[in-house]
Amino acid sequence: MTASLFVNAVAFNAPGLGCAAELFAHFDGAPLAAAEAWTPMPERLPRRQALRLSESTRLAMLAAEQIAGAVPAQAAWVFASSTGDGWTLNEILASLSRPGMMIQPLRFQNAVHNAAQGQWSIAAGATGPATSIAAYDDSVGAGMLKAMMQAALERTDVGLVLFDAPLPPPLHEKRPVALPMAAAFALSPEPGAATLCRLALQVIAPGRPSDPAEAAVAQALRCSGNPVRFVLPLLERIHRADPRPLVLGLPGGAGLEVTVGEAPDAR
Repeated sequence: MTASLFVNAVAFNAPGLGCAAELFAHFDGAPLAAAEAWTPMPERLPRRQALRLSESTRLAMLAAEQIAGAVPAQAAWVFASSTGDGWTLNEILASLSRPGMMIQPLRFQNAVHNAAQGQWSIAAGATGPATSIAAYDDSVGAGMLKAMMQAALERTDVGLVLFDAPLPPPLHEKRPVALPMAAAFALSPEPGAATLCRLALQVIAPGRPSDPAEAAVAQALRCSGNPVRFVLPLLERIHRADPRPLVLGLPGGAGLEVTVGEAPDAR
C-alpha cells in the first residue's frame, strides 16, 4: 500500500527538550545540556490532578497538546507505545504478590494500554475514533502505518502520538529505558495553509530500519533505549527538508518507507 500524508504540526518532548523547535535547534548544532529532574506536565489538567496520572500518560498528553491546535475536533487519534503505563502495571503485580492483594480500582483503570488515549480523549473532549497500539520496538512504524491507513482510507485528519517512559525495577531489568520521550504529528490527507511538508509512504518487505539520525543530539537520545528514538531520523529529515527515503520497522520484518517532500504551496 502507498499513500501520501501532509504534516501540519510536530511535537517532541524529552528531558531538556520541551518542544520540536528545541530539538531542531540541537539538530543545527546547539549543545544539549544535561537536564535536571523533569516532570512532564500537561496544561489541560490541574497540576494536582495530573500528578495522579503516571509519567507515561502525562508525557503522552503533553505531546498531544502541542499538536492539538492543528488537529480538528472530529479527527482520529492514534497513540503508540511499546510498554504503556509500566508504573501502574508494576504496582498491580507487586500488590498481587502480597497477602490480601489490595488494589485500588484507579490502578486497574490506568493499567490498560489505552489509558493515555482515554485520558486525552476526556481532557481534550476528543470524540473522534481513537486507537492505541503496542508493537514493541516497531511501535513507531506501526503507529505511523495506522495513521496512514486511517487518513488515506477514511479521508480524515489524524493526531499521532508516540511515547514511552522508563519502567520501575524489576521490570526495568527486562526492558531498560533510560529516558522518557514522546513525539507527535498532526497529519492530514490533504494539504492546508499550515502544512509543513508531505510524506510519501510505502509498505515494503523486507524492511530493515534506517540508520539513526545523524545529529549529535539524536545520537545521545538513541542511547536511551527508548523506542521513540526510531522517529528521530524522520524528524531530522523534516527539519532539513531532506528527500532521502528512510524506513521505519514494522512487525513481522516489513518496513514503512517514508520520503519527505515539500508542501504543495512551498516556494
